[in-house]
Amino acid sequence: MSGHDSQSVLSIRLGSSLCYFLPTKTGAVLIDAGNAGRVDHLSSVLLAHEHELQRISLIILTHTHHDHVGSLAELKLRTGAKVMVHAAEAEYLIQGHTPLPHGTSPWTHLVVQTGKVIGFGKYEAVQPDILVTEDMELHDYGVAGRILTTPGHTMGSISVIVGKKAFVGDTLFGINKDTVFPPFVTNAEDLIQSWNRLLDTDCLTFYPGHGKAIDRWRFEHSFEKLRGQRYRKSQ
Repeated sequence: MSGHDSQSVLSIRLGSSLCYFLPTKTGAVLIDAGNAGRVDHLSSVLLAHEHELQRISLIILTHTHHDHVGSLAELKLRTGAKVMVHAAEAEYLIQGHTPLPHGTSPWTHLVVQTGKVIGFGKYEAVQPDILVTEDMELHDYGVAGRILTTPGHTMGSISVIVGKKAFVGDTLFGINKDTVFPPFVTNAEDLIQSWNRLLDTDCLTFYPGHGKAIDRWRFEHSFEKLRGQRYRKSQ
């Protein structure tokens, strides 16, 4: 694959979420930035794979929840990397706070209500450099891939498509064996449309921000199950 070696993509846990490191011919792209205080861990993992932190030239945010942007400010300071985020969430990033979406179960609904009381979701503010407003190619950044806008989990959620791989943030969850539906959703109808968009690609593997990689069969099976549930509710 021109632009970068898909075999060298690294999945790295930074606290409660995953980030993905994609080497390019001119540097590297990091997808998401994990929880706060994880930069030294990221650096040590990269060194173990013969990469340097300073190689990162672009950080793509799938969305701006604290567990995906917590180490962003320190990373930007130490690497000088540009930060790419959807325009719909740029102001959150600048303010250093992104509210949680709606809970999709009684438990996660309670988490959201508690979070509102304690001010959950704050992080160190960051000034973004590149704003995404629509699907776009990444060739200018050394990656033979593209950005696909996939709102639903949040209004500015995006996915990164590289070959037959999709890095989807929290648009899919890889934790629950029975479903890949996220526990928090801003707009369920948007999410379903985004799932359609992802399945319209030829991607075979979907890499979430939480949990294990999801193969296409599992994704399709979860989608069919969800549509069946929604149909029965509408009757």
